[in-house]
Amino acid sequence: MIGKMIAKTGWSKGGRKTDSASKENVAKLISQRENPIYGEILRKAKDAQAREKYIVAIAFYDQAIDYGGGDVGIFCEIADMYIQLRNYNDASLNLREAQNLDPENAYICIRQGDLRKLERRYGDAEAFYSRALKFKPQWESAAAKLDEVRSLAAQSAVLQQEREREHAKKVAVLEMMKSSPDGDRRVDPSLFAKTYEELYRDHGPAFVFTKNGTEQKTRWGTGPTVRGVDALRGYLVSDVPYKKLQIYLDGVLLHEGELVGAPQSFEKSNPNIRKYVYNAWVDFSKFAYGWHELVFSAIGLKGQSLEGIDWRRERIIIAPPLPEGYFQENDSLIPPVDPNSALSIVKQINERPSIIHEASTHSYPGKIQNVAVLRTDQLGDVVVSVPAFLRLRELLPDANLVALVTPANAEVCRTLGVFNEVIELDFAEDAFHRHRIMDEQKQTALIHQLAGYKFDLAVDFVMNGVSRRLIGLTGAPVTIGYGYEDCKTLKLDFETYDPKSNNDVTHHSVRMGLVVKALELWLDSGAKVVRRDDLDRSILAQYGIEKDESYVLLHSGSRIKFTQWNGYVELANRIVKDLGAKVVFMAEHDEFKKLLSNEALENNKIVYMSGKIPFDHFDALISFSSVFVGNDSGPKHLAALRGTQVISLHSARIGWGEWGQEQTGVVISRKVPCAGCGLHHEPDDCAQGVACMAHIKVDEVFGQVVRFMPKQKHAPIASNIAYLA
Repeated sequence: MIGKMIAKTGWSKGGRKTDSASKENVAKLISQRENPIYGEILRKAKDAQAREKYIVAIAFYDQAIDYGGGDVGIFCEIADMYIQLRNYNDASLNLREAQNLDPENAYICIRQGDLRKLERRYGDAEAFYSRALKFKPQWESAAAKLDEVRSLAAQSAVLQQEREREHAKKVAVLEMMKSSPDGDRRVDPSLFAKTYEELYRDHGPAFVFTKNGTEQKTRWGTGPTVRGVDALRGYLVSDVPYKKLQIYLDGVLLHEGELVGAPQSFEKSNPNIRKYVYNAWVDFSKFAYGWHELVFSAIGLKGQSLEGIDWRRERIIIAPPLPEGYFQENDSLIPPVDPNSALSIVKQINERPSIIHEASTHSYPGKIQNVAVLRTDQLGDVVVSVPAFLRLRELLPDANLVALVTPANAEVCRTLGVFNEVIELDFAEDAFHRHRIMDEQKQTALIHQLAGYKFDLAVDFVMNGVSRRLIGLTGAPVTIGYGYEDCKTLKLDFETYDPKSNNDVTHHSVRMGLVVKALELWLDSGAKVVRRDDLDRSILAQYGIEKDESYVLLHSGSRIKFTQWNGYVELANRIVKDLGAKVVFMAEHDEFKKLLSNEALENNKIVYMSGKIPFDHFDALISFSSVFVGNDSGPKHLAALRGTQVISLHSARIGWGEWGQEQTGVVISRKVPCAGCGLHHEPDDCAQGVACMAHIKVDEVFGQVVRFMPKQKHAPIASNIAYLA
């Protein structure tokens, strides 16, 4: 353990020999303390401590103890640094060593009590504070600490009793619901508020992966797959700090970086428990495609190495880049980085410009020229699919539709006038296996045969059975169908039933139609501008907005706080200064007001609004604004619905293609390897400082404001009238 104990050196209070050390050894230690080398070691330790490099400082103090023995001061300094590192176990050990050297030192007793209070061990803290008063009576500070910890202990006991009563009350309610003949069993207890005992638990040490690529089916198999620059994310749970993480690929160091400490939510008992989070951005483009082994090793203060606790291994697939022309606007698709740059991968990515996406009702991720259509079952299955086939042809009039069917269905498919080509598959049902089979040789031949078609899209109309596994053989980068086999791009799940027989109560043709309908909406959602004819612009007068005055509305709020952009104040001041336009600045509270231009606020060029207002007023402010700037939130969607030009600042936690507005304006996002993290309640798990929002520049947003502002003064009225018309 860093910070070796005094027993190892034979040093004791006043330089007296311990049982484990000879007089000669003690004399040697005293002599070494007078050596300038000892003083230099202490100087380095204190310098590192002043710079808050605590692990380095502890290592130097450790060296000093080895060289010249320990004393009360050194052990207390080490303990204080361990407390800063939240390593309370080793802090306690060092304070114990200091107390052994000076058992009646009241100040050490106070430190012991403070540490126990941090650990919420109030009974132990009370004992140490009482001991301090024994050694130093009338010490007011110690007496105050003793009173405080007794109060905390009493409060803790009351709180624990309340929690136990709350839990017992809920258990009683559930038991009554079960036993009462009059209770309505449709009431769902899972919707009840959870008690403390249900929410909180004791967390043990663990090493948790949150992302090592995405699950994909490739020519090397199905598994976690990375392509180009990708992110490896996860965290360790521990009550002893970790500082760094090393990642090895096939035994070679791939990445080394700092771990970021974060709270462990819902920890019940141990205040030392923390998460140590990593989000490593790694360039995999230089490695051979196929399976590789990753080893993750955390470096901390434990001095041990246990698999699943301090290190873990994972096998991943490194795959080639996605085909050009598909998923190009995905925020996780990172253009190549410069391996010879002096800048790290993180800095290279963060210094790139943000991406401006034009709002659109289209979200399909590529082109559609060649389409594989699979219906590899019986004649009746194909016949009931004909309405869906016909609609697919209407939807894609110029596409090359190739049907992949069994021989029993080939002729009827040729009569439909839908398909450019019909391919008969040797995929007969086997009586012994009771399902269709296709051996390796036939599957390999089919892969080679279909590769020449360069399918952009494969649509599988098979509802269930092994036939659904053929879609992966088409090589199409985009796939649609029912079920989750082969990691389809668009997975459908549709089921109906009647409560008596459990049979389906919808035509099979409806299910087939839903497949095509999903594609139709993917190509164009049909979202429209919906204006309100009943809104009167005169509502705005009470907010200081003149009849013909244009303005930019900045809505700084967001339900998910860590996704709020930090540039609204600078943007507001710049709009007023450079464009002379009015700004309506909406915020949840008044925290931004003091940062805005006083002159602009006094001259009513910035109208600051916080708190709730009537919905019609809110709707009018949005509807009549020339430009709306906001985070990914409900108000930005409302602004787009009303036809206002929206500049949406979108975090990469979820896809902008899913939640970006569709009708008007632009979405500004950033390409980061960890896009799609889905973080919500645990922002500290990012470990990259929410780079997807932090690096959206004011210049980039301001440029779009200029673009959408009316070219002439007072033009917004004409613009709004046009929308109303």
